[in-house]
Amino acid sequence: MLQAAARLTRTGEEAYLTGRAGEAVPALNDAVRLHLAAGDLPGATRALLNLALAQRAAGDLAAAVATAERLHSLTPAAQQQVREQGGKEESSAELAAASAWLDALLALDRGDSTAAAGFVASLVEKLPGSSPWPGRLETLRAEIALNEGRLPEALARARAGRAASAAARDRAEEARALQFAGAAEIRLGRWHEARADLLAALKIEEALGAGTRMAGDLRQLAIIAENLGDASEARLYKQRADAITDARIR
Repeated sequence: MLQAAARLTRTGEEAYLTGRAGEAVPALNDAVRLHLAAGDLPGATRALLNLALAQRAAGDLAAAVATAERLHSLTPAAQQQVREQGGKEESSAELAAASAWLDALLALDRGDSTAAAGFVASLVEKLPGSSPWPGRLETLRAEIALNEGRLPEALARARAGRAASAAARDRAEEARALQFAGAAEIRLGRWHEARADLLAALKIEEALGAGTRMAGDLRQLAIIAENLGDASEARLYKQRADAITDARIR
C-alpha cells in the first residue's frame, strides 16, 4: 500500500510541476487516502500539501482551503509519529513549515500580504540549510515584498531564495525565485538584469518540462525585449508563449 501511495504522490507531483494540475488532483487525492490507510501520517501531509497546490493551480481555491484545513488538523499527529520513529527535530519543524507556507500562499490569493508575512515569520531561521523550506520561505517573502511594492527588498529576498533553493537542489523553487527577481528588476527598469534572470528561470523550466511557467517567462521576456527596442525578439518570445498556451488548452 505504501509503495502505491508513494507512486501516486510522485505521479501527482510530476503532473503539478509540469502544469497538468487537472491530472495531479485525482492522483494526489488517492495518494492521501492510501498514506492514511497505511498509517503513514507524514506521507499523507506531504500529499496533502501537494494536493492543495494542485487545487490552487487548477483554480479551485475553495478545495485548496479545505485541504489546508485537513493539513492543519493532521500535522500535530504527523509530528508525533516522526518523533516516535526517531526522526530529527528538523523533520518535525519542516512539517510545520509546509503548513505555514501553504497558509501564506492562500493568504496571498486573498490579497492579504500582512497575514502571509505573519505565517512565515521566524520560520526560516529555525530550519536547516539543507532543507528545501528556507529557500521556499525566503522566496515567499520576496513575493510578499513584491506585492507590497518593496522592490529592493523583493530583489534581495529573491536572491537569497535562489541561493537556498539551489543549495537544496529544489529546482522548481529556484526558478520561482529567479522569476520574482526578474519581476522586481522589470519594475525597477533594470532590463538587462531582468532578462538574465528570466532566461535562467526559463532554462530550469525547460528542463522540468513546466510549459505553463515557461509561457509566463516568455511573456516577461517579450516585455523586456520591447523595452530594449528589439521588436523582432519580442515577437518571437510571444509566438513561443502562444504556442505553449494553445497546445495546453486544446
